[in-house]
Amino acid sequence: MHIETITTRDLDPDLVEKWRVLQSQSEDLASPFFSPEFALAVGRCRNDLHVGLIREGSDIIGLIPFHRRGCGRGVPVGGKLCDYQGIIGIAPPSALMGDLLRGLGLSAFDFNHALSAQPLFAENGYFSSTSPGVDLRAGYDRWKEEVNARTKALKTLARKERKLAREAGPLRFQVHDPSPEAWSGFQRWKRNALKRLGVQFLADGWDKALLEDLRQQQEPSFQGRLSTLYAGDRMVAAHFGITTPRAWHWWFPSYDPDLGNLSAGLVLMRHCIEAAALEGMAELDFGRGSERYKIEFSNQARALSEGSLERVTHPLGALRWLRKTAQRPTRKFLDDRQVDLLRRAGNRALRAGRL
Repeated sequence: MHIETITTRDLDPDLVEKWRVLQSQSEDLASPFFSPEFALAVGRCRNDLHVGLIREGSDIIGLIPFHRRGCGRGVPVGGKLCDYQGIIGIAPPSALMGDLLRGLGLSAFDFNHALSAQPLFAENGYFSSTSPGVDLRAGYDRWKEEVNARTKALKTLARKERKLAREAGPLRFQVHDPSPEAWSGFQRWKRNALKRLGVQFLADGWDKALLEDLRQQQEPSFQGRLSTLYAGDRMVAAHFGITTPRAWHWWFPSYDPDLGNLSAGLVLMRHCIEAAALEGMAELDFGRGSERYKIEFSNQARALSEGSLERVTHPLGALRWLRKTAQRPTRKFLDDRQVDLLRRAGNRALRAGRL
């Protein structure tokens, strides 16, 4: 195994095509976050993005986009905004983790949404979770049948959709709404909702530039979509996500807070699921989390791992190895909430440099 590191500026058409071929070889890599377009967009907004090319002989068998930060710490492309992480192609075994990190010029690599289907990440994780989603390979009607067999959520949502139309006006769905007014309204709703939770949304930095960049991408292979729902002339819900021909990622939902009791956001979600099926997509992925709607409306879940790859001979790597070794046993005697609190505390401590 030989590792070569380049920047996104070095991604010529041949390498981009190789990336697409590797991505197409696994259903687990269907997410738009694994697409070259996502990495290229991040590279236009940040100057610390690199791509590791994993070679076997002269052939590229895998790629891993990553940011290199201080002390040789690596993080996945897009950082906190990236809902899927892993190696595009063939991941090396854990036994070669040190060789991989040395080739990337890293002492450690932190991940929190990595594919558990890749043993390199599953075997080096200390926390497991899932990303619920909608499997549309058998069609939209089959998804409805599966959801209706275990919950009344779709029937309840249908009643709310009819009530929304009666009280607010005839409903109109746009799969992608390019209007500046819709984009501004979406940002305002999302910013205000997160502000109430003490979270800042789209500060004037690279994250705002990234979403603006993605919104402009409307190629067949990759799109940034602002989907909207109107009642009469009034926008009542909006969602920004990214898509490929195979998958739609549910990323930033928002809705008019004055109509929260009518579930306008969930009505929009149902329309998006139907649109994904009509376009022949295999899935709509809700992203990691246990929110009620993700559980009720999903019929699949992809396993994810959180943890680190590290070189224990380096102080940064040794700290992560110690943290991982200490935290793994807690899953046997603590409940999920306690494990999650411990995980968050460890993350904060490492970021703050207290360990």
